[in-house]
Parts: sequence; C-alpha cells; structure tokens
Amino acid sequence: MSVRLAVLLLAPLCFGQRTEVSAEATRESFTTERALVTGLVEGVTEFLPVSSTGHLIVSDRLLGVPASPEVTVADVKDRKGRPVDQKRAADDYVVIVQFGAILAVLLAYWRRVSSLVTGVVSLNRASLRLALALLLAFLPAAVLGLTAKDFITEHLFSVPVVAVALAVGGVLTLALEARLPSPVASDDELTGMDWKQSVRIGLWQCLAFIPGTSRSLAAILGARHAGLSRAASTEFSFLLGLVTLTAASAYKAWSLGPALPEVYPAGNAWLGLAVAAVSAFVAVRWMVGYVARKGLAPFGWYRIAAGAALLAWHFGGVS
Repeated sequence: MSVRLAVLLLAPLCFGQRTEVSAEATRESFTTERALVTGLVEGVTEFLPVSSTGHLIVSDRLLGVPASPEVTVADVKDRKGRPVDQKRAADDYVVIVQFGAILAVLLAYWRRVSSLVTGVVSLNRASLRLALALLLAFLPAAVLGLTAKDFITEHLFSVPVVAVALAVGGVLTLALEARLPSPVASDDELTGMDWKQSVRIGLWQCLAFIPGTSRSLAAILGARHAGLSRAASTEFSFLLGLVTLTAASAYKAWSLGPALPEVYPAGNAWLGLAVAAVSAFVAVRWMVGYVARKGLAPFGWYRIAAGAALLAWHFGGVS
C-alpha cells in the first residue's frame, strides 16, 4: 500500500472525523489479492449452508479492506446522488460478486433452467407451477430487502452478528435434521408444490438477511419443513437462489449506478466474478450429491465450531 493511500485510509482513525479519499485511492485498495480471495470465498460458500456473506465479512476484515462509514469517496455519487462511503463500497461488492455464483448455477442447471423458461413460454402447466412456486418463495425476501436494507447493512454487517448467527444456525440445523422427516425423492416434487409450501420457504429464506445465517441453509430447511425431500430441497434452494441473488446483485449494481466504475477497477472486479463462478460451479456439483447422502448435520457442526472461533477472535481484539 502506498504512503499516500495509507494516510488517506487511516486519517479518520487518527482524528475521529469524517474525511474523504479519492476514487483512485479506493480503486487502488481493490487489489488482485482481494479479488481472488473474495471470489473464492463467495464461490465456495454461496450455495453451501454456511453463509457466504458471513464468510465474506470475515475475509474482508482479515484482508484489511477499508470499510469505514466515516470515509466517503470524493466526488462520487450513487444513482440517487448520495455520497458513497468505504463501508458501502465494501459491502456492496460482497453482493455484486454473487453474479459469479449466479452464472455457476445457470451452467450447472442449464437444462433445468432452459426447460423451465421454454415451458413457461409455451404455457406448460408443470413449468408454470414451478415458476409460480419460485416467485411466491422470492416475494417475502424482496419485500423485506427493499424495506429494511439500510438497517440491515448498517447494524448487522459485523463479526459478532456473524458469529452468533453461525452458531445458532448450526444448533438449529442439528435439531431439525434429527426431527424432520426425510421423504423419498420423486420427479414431480417441485412441480407439485402448493402456494403454502412456497410461501413457507420464502419466509424461512428471510432469516438469511441476518449475516451468518445462510440463504442456502434457510431455503433448504424451509423446503424440508414444507415436506420436500433432501434432494428436492437442495435443488429448489439453488433455483430460488438464482432468482434471489440475481435480483439482489442487479439492485446493488443499479443503485450504485455511475459510482460503479469509480470505486471498482474493472480488471480485478471481473477477476473476482470469474473466480466466484468457477468455484461456485464446483461447489454446486459437489453439494447436490453430498446433501442427498449425508444431510446437513456436518455443516451444522462446522457452523458451531466456526461461530465459537469467531467469537473468540472477536473478544481477542477484532472489531
């Protein structure tokens, strides 16, 4: 890091006042190392029930990513004319990088997705039912996201919240895995869902707004709670993620608008997306079979251990 960049980034810590950094300095802080790590963490964790956002918040802290809400990027405004601060620039890329994971699901489920789109266009009844199920499951998160997005970003994007959510989610996973029935998978599970099952899954997915919870875990547990098999629950979680993540990433990118190229250098930003796509494709291919065979219990134990480790790390001096 250059001396000039270090001074600009550390100034608010030294003088306790709001200051500015140049757009150039902000782009300099988006290093190749950061792009590689962020893309890999996003890709590996997005569709595993361990919380990608939670892991990305932690990886940003480890990398020392500038994320002060008191430091704004000079002469850079978002689509609504609001100043963009370092925290928003860091947090929004955590969401935007999900485009890479979206591409991975499109590739992994290309036949399923293309068949669904073709079926909807041709008014195939089974395809229409699945499309409606995905829409109903998506709506609760869409409403909550639009109404509470600022509160969530401002108050919940922190290491302690992630740690507690990881641990609590792990305990919940173990408890529900032991109690929920495991029906035999069938070919028409997803196309045979009713509206109550879809809404129930959508409400479960809303838990994922708490960083550390995991959208994938919430959707899978919601689907299991709605009566789907492990395999169908995992597949529906992936398809619902395709809709939810596309909407969230597109909204973040649209909201930044003219600020997007000012705060993210094109080369490293695209590198992060590419790494996320490749690693997410591998993770998705692996997870489908693994969850069908082993269930979610191993992830539950991982979450508890990770949450405990993060709490120890935090109380050891990390903010």
